[in-house]
Amino acid sequence: MYGKVLKVILISMFIFTSSSSVFGYELKTRYITIIYNNEDQLRRFNKEISLGSLSYLLRSKKSITADDEIKNKLDVIVERVESILEMYPKEVKFTIALLSTDDEVQGIFRSKYGKNVDYIAFYSPRDKTIFVSVKDIELEVLAHEIAHVVIDFYYGTSTPTKIHEVLAQYVETHLRD
Repeated sequence: MYGKVLKVILISMFIFTSSSSVFGYELKTRYITIIYNNEDQLRRFNKEISLGSLSYLLRSKKSITADDEIKNKLDVIVERVESILEMYPKEVKFTIALLSTDDEVQGIFRSKYGKNVDYIAFYSPRDKTIFVSVKDIELEVLAHEIAHVVIDFYYGTSTPTKIHEVLAQYVETHLRD
């Protein structure tokens, strides 16, 4: 119990420092800075984000290393989300913070917004960061959160939550079309 509480507190410190220094590693793609605690976390995230029928989108990409593979996958997902939404913001730059469990994601959400939720991932517009449970993530959920990012950057101003959610759900539904 105390270990779990301590872990949530330590991860919550990330919110106040807004720095990748709480995380041990960082990997940059064209659009995203991925921050994570260890190589196993990154490998598991890569495994969970299986493109399946969307693998054809990687044909023109070279993936020599595992890092190349994850970078290419994530950039292709961002571009697919932009295409589905028909929104192409100029400078999309954001962070994905990999967390081990949904408890850590929920702890950060609670610290930021003062609400208890059962999320496995969420986007914080103020931090331009998606917080993700590596244990629970799926491609559609990640695309949903990236949709929030694209919408945020496209409009450049706060849009109604319901519009954000409807568009993000649209992406989730049509990702594999």
